[in-house]
Amino acid sequence: MYQNINKIYHAAIYVRLSKEDGDISSSAKLESNSISNQKALILDFLKDKKDIEVVSVRVDDGYSGSNFERPAFQAMLEDIRHGIVDCVVVKDLSRFGREYIDSGKYIERLFPALGVRFIAINDNYDSLKGKNQADEIIIPFKNLINDAYCRDISIKIRSNLEIKRKKGECVTPFVAFGYRKTKTDKHKLEIDPSAGGVVQDIFKMKLQGMSQDAIANRLNELGILSPFEYKISSGSRYETGFRQKEQALWSSVTVRRILENEVYIGNLVQGKRTTPNHKVKQTYVKPEDDWIRIEKNHEPLVSDRDFEIVQRLLGMDTRTSPDQKQVYLLSGIAVCADCGAPMTRKVSLWQEKNMLIIYVPQIKKQNAVPVIEYRKRIWKMPYW
Repeated sequence: MYQNINKIYHAAIYVRLSKEDGDISSSAKLESNSISNQKALILDFLKDKKDIEVVSVRVDDGYSGSNFERPAFQAMLEDIRHGIVDCVVVKDLSRFGREYIDSGKYIERLFPALGVRFIAINDNYDSLKGKNQADEIIIPFKNLINDAYCRDISIKIRSNLEIKRKKGECVTPFVAFGYRKTKTDKHKLEIDPSAGGVVQDIFKMKLQGMSQDAIANRLNELGILSPFEYKISSGSRYETGFRQKEQALWSSVTVRRILENEVYIGNLVQGKRTTPNHKVKQTYVKPEDDWIRIEKNHEPLVSDRDFEIVQRLLGMDTRTSPDQKQVYLLSGIAVCADCGAPMTRKVSLWQEKNMLIIYVPQIKKQNAVPVIEYRKRIWKMPYW
């Protein structure tokens, strides 16, 4: 890069500490990589640099170096694009990033194209001084080593989590509504007395014939906090993309998720989702055979029999009429003996009397099959 001795560079100090680095047992390594020590080291380095003026300090605390989708880093890029920053100073290349390809892209292509000076103190690299033949080899090699380190850490973490799941240890940051982590062991579940009672009431209401929508409305009428609001009120940092109002209310979807969750019969199911590797953050659902299921891992809230009955009810068409709160007795059960189609219930005037009629409605044309009316099989009974 062309040197201009009269130029004053406007620098952004960039510091980063990932969760993986924070978990390292070596106190010396943890201290050297700490956010405060990174700042102190960089400021000490810059104190006698008359040509560099610090305009911002960008901190990504708890973000992995395996990608550059980090809020502080992106904010720094915006400052660079707007001409606010033309110099980036980091402790070393690993704090800048551990992804070999993208690190090289920024250092070798993007920063030079934008006229940005890049300094990695502990690696003795300053782009203003130009690169010698050794730098052409050493800098990409160090980035490759940092990338390999990140991959190695990822493999070890995945392996450790897999072992814990198979041992029946809960490794999720948040547990299902109705349970909480024990104070003595954060990997074990115990019943939350308040939320657990709500879960049991939900199953009881379903067994009594109420639909999911009716259960949700009932819970909202009673002022019972939804799972999201309950976690927030308990001091949790839980976030969800399903929140549509200022206060998240109960919905039929939330109720159904609870009714279908086998955690309430004591089964712990983990490892449903994963990512292809440490560089790709997009998750996908694994085949059910690859899930890790530990049966009777903790105290159940619902009996196996009640849970099985509820699953059968969920498989039926159990919608309620607009003016009814409970599911009709034969809802989801009455089917046509000829075609197996579910039958419909309605009250109609029949020979000057109100009659309850159960019938199979007209079947619409599908796949070029002619329209057929199944109105011969009709059940009629007096209705008052």
